[in-house]
Amino acid sequence: MGELLRRHWFIIAVTLAAAFLRFYNLSDSLQFLGDQGRDALVMYRIFSQRDLPFIGPITSVGGFYLGPLYYWFMAPFLWAAGFDPVGPALATALIGVITVPLLYFVTRKLFDPLSARWASLLYALAFIPVSETRSAWNPNPMPLAALGLLYGLYQAQKTKNGRWLYLAGLSLGLGLQLHYMIVFLAPFLLWQGANLLKNKKRRPFFLKSLGLMAILMLPLILFEIKNNFLNYRGLIEFFTKNQYSQVNLIQKIKDLNGRSEQAVGMVLGFGRDFSLVRAWVTRLFLLAAAWAWYRGRSLSLKLLFGWLVLSIAALVFYHANIYPHYLGFLFPVVFILLGFLLARLKGKLFPFALALAWLFFWYNLPQVKEVLAYQGNLKNVKQTSGFILEDIKANGHTQVNVALLDDTRDYRASNYRYFLEVTGVNLLDFDQYPEAQVLYVVSPYEQKDLLTNPTWEIQSLKPAEVIAAERLTTGDFVYKIQRL
Repeated sequence: MGELLRRHWFIIAVTLAAAFLRFYNLSDSLQFLGDQGRDALVMYRIFSQRDLPFIGPITSVGGFYLGPLYYWFMAPFLWAAGFDPVGPALATALIGVITVPLLYFVTRKLFDPLSARWASLLYALAFIPVSETRSAWNPNPMPLAALGLLYGLYQAQKTKNGRWLYLAGLSLGLGLQLHYMIVFLAPFLLWQGANLLKNKKRRPFFLKSLGLMAILMLPLILFEIKNNFLNYRGLIEFFTKNQYSQVNLIQKIKDLNGRSEQAVGMVLGFGRDFSLVRAWVTRLFLLAAAWAWYRGRSLSLKLLFGWLVLSIAALVFYHANIYPHYLGFLFPVVFILLGFLLARLKGKLFPFALALAWLFFWYNLPQVKEVLAYQGNLKNVKQTSGFILEDIKANGHTQVNVALLDDTRDYRASNYRYFLEVTGVNLLDFDQYPEAQVLYVVSPYEQKDLLTNPTWEIQSLKPAEVIAAERLTTGDFVYKIQRL
């Protein structure tokens, strides 16, 4: 034990720091919004209704369905926590912690111990990786899947052992079920696939790895066949409506600047909005990485630099806003490259490495502090749901539904619906609002003319009247509407 601590004290300390930042005040800081409520309902019904889902979460852009692996993996943690949403959040945080020593291990294999120390330290303490692992959401485990894909591709080519492609195939299959943005790895993957197919010895392993990926995607494939290729048709419609076929090459070249700043500067914690610091950090990073690749031409740099640059080039064809959680497939690559570059600043150049690290922490640590102190809405959602539950029981209401009016536009109130369903309330389903006799409407804002609100969930109850209104200590307004 003493020998283990002596040899690996650094990564043990860094992993403990990562664990603290990902678990501290987790329950109190949790946001439980409509997306999380929807996911929790699906997972709860696996146990309450023996309803195993064969599709996963629906995407916010395009309305495509992902695969069900996220639900299958997180459901046991929800059950173990007594159906408290904290369970999946703890599992997500644990995945975030595990990613840190694995990042260290992979970076050490690709480069050297010093690069691994820099990469793991910065990743453990960085704002974006910390914040994106403090809630249960399907994109959040993506960095771990990306790390597995990277390591599988590297080992398959470095050791000339094609069996490592199985890890790459499994990791890609997992990533495709976590978030659709990983499709922007397509140029890089096509390049790697073409290289792998040139080698006759690796060709069978490559094809088998595709088979493993297909097996992971099988539930979604069966869903597509059963539902007349719903996702495929939606994809075609999405690209047609959003004019993806109209390419302005000059504009795309201009967009490279913004997308590169998001892929590097934003991921490294220098803000979602443009700033000169973010712009120059990105430029210096990419220039240094390009120079290192040009000078070194190693397999490690070829994979990392190709992954990053080809992804940025692909992202310019994405027309919507990009948020940090969209780029989870880039997190490991950016931090491994950063660790490698800082490790090259040795001897007389070491003060420059310290200055760059200071700049990194100057931007990241205050944001991390805010995340740790953040007060989420989970407790308030529980309390408001409890109030509605008691009112239903006290009045013996049946044919009940619930709605929400707030900025999230989750009119079906999936987060409140989850707690009511778990506590035994037999709510009408999402499509049964016209059958309701009583509708509870929750809003953080006072609604003076509620019955004139054009929301379908409310209008479908008419003719109706508001028979009760209450402002709770949570700040929520709860209105009870009864059909006349």
